[in-house]
Amino acid sequence: MKTVLTSAAAALLGMSTLACAGNYGEAQTTQRVESQISASVPDFSQLDTDGNGALTANEAENSPELASQWKEYDENEDGRLNRAEFSAFEKTRLEERAKQYEDSADEAEDRIDSAQ
Repeated sequence: MKTVLTSAAAALLGMSTLACAGNYGEAQTTQRVESQISASVPDFSQLDTDGNGALTANEAENSPELASQWKEYDENEDGRLNRAEFSAFEKTRLEERAKQYEDSADEAEDRIDSAQ
């Protein structure tokens, strides 16, 4: 699931990122951005320290971003996040990161255009 979401997030960057990369290695730039987006979202299995297939609020403390939005993603209000609930968090975070990178790429492209 994370690979699919990472690929989708990278696709959102698409042309803006590649346009900024110019002749400086589009493939390397895309790979670096995908890696940064992926690294910015915690992995479920890393957070599930007891390996029971659900995250507790204590386990979520290892991800301040998840901990701060715990109630939003604990949809059934059982005090635990299952994989589906975590996937909603993960998807939102990946989309936000992709948007940030896209905005940065657009800004860089604008600076390049105005410098020419």
